[in-house]
Amino acid sequence: MHPLINKKIETKDKRRIAKDWLSVFNGFYPYKPMHFVRRNGPFLCGILLERHSGNLDYEPTFHVHNLMVDFPVVSLGSATYLLNPKGVKDRITLYQHSECFNRYVERFKEQTPLLQENKVNCKNLISHFQKVIDTSLSYPADSLKDWVLALFWCGEMEEAEKAIAYGKKIISQWPEGAKSRFNGEDGWEQQIRRLMNKGMLQDTVEKELAKFKLSNIVDYTLQC
Repeated sequence: MHPLINKKIETKDKRRIAKDWLSVFNGFYPYKPMHFVRRNGPFLCGILLERHSGNLDYEPTFHVHNLMVDFPVVSLGSATYLLNPKGVKDRITLYQHSECFNRYVERFKEQTPLLQENKVNCKNLISHFQKVIDTSLSYPADSLKDWVLALFWCGEMEEAEKAIAYGKKIISQWPEGAKSRFNGEDGWEQQIRRLMNKGMLQDTVEKELAKFKLSNIVDYTLQC
């Protein structure tokens, strides 16, 4: 039997796994062990290699964190996952990493267009939010908010207004329990409009980067 079959992931393995992922996604910065981020203007794109209780495998997750909103941690917002051919979340063992790493990476890139280039344009970012919203099993109010703020950041005021109207329509269909945390669709809109000040958003981005000790990482920009 191959020595890596059923082997638990140890500290030295985490370092090797991280090195392999960062060698492919060279625009990403090691934020924490098995968690990497890339700055695209007012957003952080992230790759989290989440381990489970048995420590026998890891699960690649892509996410987008909005720096325009004050938040205590780098959130796993608008998350998507590496899926196997059956459409189920995939996990990678040490043996599979050793033997098939490039195959997993190519599938992750194919499933996640925002990983295909370091620079991101607003249209592709919006497409990612739309995919998350369309497939979410929960109530993606934050993805709807990030969609609006991305458009506002890029000066697309008419499109931002359309996104607000779309968000309100989506939220109006949710059960009352899901809407209560922001006082319904009207409360959601009020939260968004309070944020729609470019100078304030720029200040928040800088403060958030400093809080997470990421002020010096390369900005691959959000192309508007």
